[in-house]
Amino acid sequence: MEAEKLQLAIEMAEGGNIEAAAYLGNQYYFGWGELELDLEKALKFLTIAAEGGHAMSQFLLGHMYGAGRGVERDSVKAFEWFLKAAEQGIPEAMYNVGGALLQSSDPEKKAEGKQWMIRSANAGYDAAQDYDFDDEDEDDA
Repeated sequence: MEAEKLQLAIEMAEGGNIEAAAYLGNQYYFGWGELELDLEKALKFLTIAAEGGHAMSQFLLGHMYGAGRGVERDSVKAFEWFLKAAEQGIPEAMYNVGGALLQSSDPEKKAEGKQWMIRSANAGYDAAQDYDFDDEDEDDA
């Protein structure tokens, strides 16, 4: 990316432009294009985009916090960001929310987790389609 265009994108993102922030966050998160991987910058721009409602940025923030990638691992923040992304229809986020809820000993949370897994599967996410609900049913018996 030319220096002039990069500076313009940064100014736009820092000014609250969600699409510019999401673009830069992705570029820095993955180290795509001419931008090298920079998780500190990725966090900055993904947060701007996620707080503005950008679903994939919410998912990536969930991943960063869940994996401790560039930030201190925080399963609560990860779940919160995954849930926001799931509510906007990101199948991978639905799967992560479902998986987290299925770990609960609370039957209501387990049931909610199963519903998120089903939604993820219905949205075409392969891992959710391969999920073995029979194991969950045996735990409930």
